[in-house]
Amino acid sequence: MGPDAARIVRSPGHFGFQPVGSLVTPDGTSQWEPVNGIPMSMQYAYGTLRGADSARYFWPIRGSFVDQARRMHLSIADPGEDFRWAAEGEQAYVGPVVHESRDGWTGTWIGEQVLYATDGPRFRWVEGDFVDLEGELVGDALQFLTPDEVEPLVYTSRLFRMGGTVLGEPVRGLVFHDSMHMPTSQNFIRSSYITDLQAAWVAFATEFEDGNVHAGHLVWGTQGFDLMIIERTDGPPVIARDLEVEVVIKQDYPAAVRYHGGGQTWVWEAHGSCFRDPIRADLPEGHRRIQGWAHLEGETRRPVMTEALMETYNGRLTDVLR
Repeated sequence: MGPDAARIVRSPGHFGFQPVGSLVTPDGTSQWEPVNGIPMSMQYAYGTLRGADSARYFWPIRGSFVDQARRMHLSIADPGEDFRWAAEGEQAYVGPVVHESRDGWTGTWIGEQVLYATDGPRFRWVEGDFVDLEGELVGDALQFLTPDEVEPLVYTSRLFRMGGTVLGEPVRGLVFHDSMHMPTSQNFIRSSYITDLQAAWVAFATEFEDGNVHAGHLVWGTQGFDLMIIERTDGPPVIARDLEVEVVIKQDYPAAVRYHGGGQTWVWEAHGSCFRDPIRADLPEGHRRIQGWAHLEGETRRPVMTEALMETYNGRLTDVLR
């Protein structure tokens, strides 16, 4: 800390929501088990899938708590369109679930039916008769810990190359499986991470034409909640915080976000047109989601597959807009 650094004094047990990040072994079970003594609170599966025989773009997301399946959205867009939510996703199962291991697969189950589960190197995701996906792990897991006394968070993220069908159409793409560990009394959706801190967060995966993959989380928020954690199949990982961020907003949606940290600049850019997700009424004011792609500044290779749904809370970005 230099002599000109601001003096910040906090109450005991609070560290300004500053995350500590690391790569961890993707063992296939720890995302359901306690981490650092903190129990699992919530899981998400989400990602980009492209039609194998069409240019259609699918972006499904499913959440579940310890004993309850949360809602599912299935966003669909054709070229030149914004996303729309398919009726099948809005009508998907919401209700009791169990988390356990069965025949070597650890996951979330609806009665006898798997919702999503992993055996370590593989991931399975099934939604009734309209989503049926399976895929292989890419790289190590990414994990960060926010050591707050009241709202500690362990966030773990794994990436999979997936294939299967959505609405009967053959698809392939990149899908994340993430877990949030928080104390039993906490709920990630209603926690400070959503209600106050998150400002510009994207989980991204970029597969290039040479087969290499860059994937990670670019996080910027208030009260020191910022992190760059990236896994690369063709280079060393990148883990940095105390980021400098610049955001461009166009027509009320993010168009570009630049993250500077660890001696590097990573850039998220919205797709050339459309691919905005419907505005969710269950999240705080100013929440926006739009698809794009993320890359190291100066990257010359072109992507063949991407996943990078940027989420912003526009009212928290005032100081970094340009």
